[in-house]
Amino acid sequence: MKKTYYAIIVACILIPSCKESGEKTKQEITYQGDTVTVSASSPILSRISTEILVKEPFCSEFRTVGTVQAEMGHYAEVGVPFDGRITTSKVMLGSRVRAGQTLFEVSSPDFFEASKQYFQNLRIYETAKSSYERKKALQEAGVVSSRELEEAYTEAENARQEKSASEAAFRAYGMDPANMEPGQAMRIVAPISGEVVRCNIIPGSFIKADSEALLTLADLGRVWVTAQVKERFVGRVTKGGSVEIFTEAEPDCPIPGKVLNIGNLVDEQTRSVQVIVACDNAGFKLKHGMYVSVHFISEPEDAIVVPSTAVFQGEKTSYVYMAAPDADNIFVRRAVTVGESNDDNTRVHIAHGLLPGERIVSEGGLYLNN
Repeated sequence: MKKTYYAIIVACILIPSCKESGEKTKQEITYQGDTVTVSASSPILSRISTEILVKEPFCSEFRTVGTVQAEMGHYAEVGVPFDGRITTSKVMLGSRVRAGQTLFEVSSPDFFEASKQYFQNLRIYETAKSSYERKKALQEAGVVSSRELEEAYTEAENARQEKSASEAAFRAYGMDPANMEPGQAMRIVAPISGEVVRCNIIPGSFIKADSEALLTLADLGRVWVTAQVKERFVGRVTKGGSVEIFTEAEPDCPIPGKVLNIGNLVDEQTRSVQVIVACDNAGFKLKHGMYVSVHFISEPEDAIVVPSTAVFQGEKTSYVYMAAPDADNIFVRRAVTVGESNDDNTRVHIAHGLLPGERIVSEGGLYLNN
């Protein structure tokens, strides 16, 4: 009973005190439209900081993710065009090769038959060509009729087409018929210059033409980074614009790059556009297939930039508090159009609503909100 009595007494003392404190706070700040007046003796003024606006260099920037890949034409997976057994390997993982260099050899009955047919077509063509040239000379001397010459030409042309078809088949497999010899093993050559980055060549093993690639070549001295850029950021990307690439292994060491291409298709699921960035990769820090962070940076332009603590979001627009030019305790709320923020979101570009020379509340504006 005594405890209850003491509680009632304490409550009676505190209630007038709280009411008095609330009335005091209410008296310290008054609102009239967009104008806020703070009592000259209020401690709130010591918590409000202001700054005079000046234009400063500002870069539009944002980050996204990307995937490293070799430049077009600098990556190749090598297989075999005919079934056979690997007899010799000329390279190993990490080997540097040049285009046209022999990588490995395969003993293949199918290849032997195809090459045999090619050399047969070659001999037939050479014979038919010689016959046509001989009859052409005789026709000029009046010994051979025009009909015989025409038949010789048709035979030579048919033989040429058969030979060309055989040559085209070998060239499609990366082989040069001019360097082939009758009865030789199938030589698989490098389609590009580069490094052997994957090698599954096992001498003595049997392989099929439809099996997976046995060897992968890549020239990663210069690479492409395919970045996924959201729709709202695409307008901030320009061809030739500067980009910084960061890897997880060295997050503080940017690798410079340039925007090479901006895609014209939007992925319906991710709502993003592919942007290709070209990078020099002399140190080979960027690996094919690696995930990286892509930092897009625009050229700096002079703009009004304010601390992010100065900007508030209203129901319809963003706003800041302006300090009255003739009084240190009067502030006016003003609507602004917010642009982009810097990379760490500490400063915000104001596109419209502020002018150089004006003074804004940079910190403590929260105390002025009603």
